[in-house]
Amino acid sequence: MVEQERYKDMLKKMIEETEKDKFQSSEEVIKALVTELTRGNKPIAN
Repeated sequence: MVEQERYKDMLKKMIEETEKDKFQSSEEVIKALVTELTRGNKPIAN
């Protein structure tokens, strides 16, 4: 369940950043998702 919460928080963060126009292309979103996923068990910064 902890891992599920981590993914939920990560996706929420990505959605919020997309809505704030931080990402200008889908490629940037994908790169950010890959970076977050490869961080392992490190906490996701807000």
